[in-house]
Parts: sequence; structure tokens; C-alpha cells
Amino acid sequence: MAQYQTGQKRMLLAYMKAHSEEALTIEEWCRRLQAEPAPASVPGKSTVYRMMPRLVEEGLVRRFVKENSRTFLYQMVCGEHCDRHLHMKCSVCGKLYHMEDEDSEALFRQVLKKHHFQMDEGKTVLFGQCEGCAAKEGRDEE
Repeated sequence: MAQYQTGQKRMLLAYMKAHSEEALTIEEWCRRLQAEPAPASVPGKSTVYRMMPRLVEEGLVRRFVKENSRTFLYQMVCGEHCDRHLHMKCSVCGKLYHMEDEDSEALFRQVLKKHHFQMDEGKTVLFGQCEGCAAKEGRDEE
């Protein structure tokens, strides 16, 4: 079945693509969109709530659970090969980093060989702290 793409959907996807390093709640995406100097066709909150599950299902957007909560974060999948490598997500600032394809492949092979377990490349995210947040935390402890 062909997917009908409205101007509001295009606008949401374009905005999310421009901010693809960020993972936000639907509420946060809506607030950000409303703050943009944009035409009147900015999608409303209820429209975004309806669109987001479809975008996840279509593989255009990735959904994460926010650290030990019931809150979901949504982030644009940033390209055709985004499902072929691991992602690293900073638990402090929320940025998503892409592991090099070669490094991801090496880790996939090692896990399969040693543990006889095949990881789902498209759904595997490593959580931790990015270099900037870890350095800031170190300075705060001094």
C-alpha cells in the first residue's frame, strides 16, 4: 500500500533530520517545532502523536526508553545504513553516536563466535557517557 505523505509529515521529518543527533519526547519535538519560524502547516501535537508510531514502524524514526522511566524518546534514523552498525547513546546529554561499521562488525562477529548469540544490528544501542559528559563529571567532582 502506498504511503501518503502530507506536508506536515514532510515538515516533521525534515525537522527531525536536521536535528538527527537528538532524541526527544513527542512533547519536546512539538515544542521545538512550534518555536520555529515556520509556515502555518506546523503539525499539531495530536498529529505528531499519531504520526510518530507510524514513523517508527516505517523505520524512519527510532524509539528509546528514557533512563529507567516510562518516557519514550524519538530520534531520526540517519540514513540507509543506520541499521547496519551499533549506536552509542550518552545517558547524560542524550546524544546518539554512530560506531564505525568496521568496529560494529568486529563486535558482532566476536559476540557470535564467543557467545553463540546474533545481535539485532538495527536495535542494538550501547548506553554510557560521551567523552564531553564524562570530562564534565570529572571536573564537577574536583
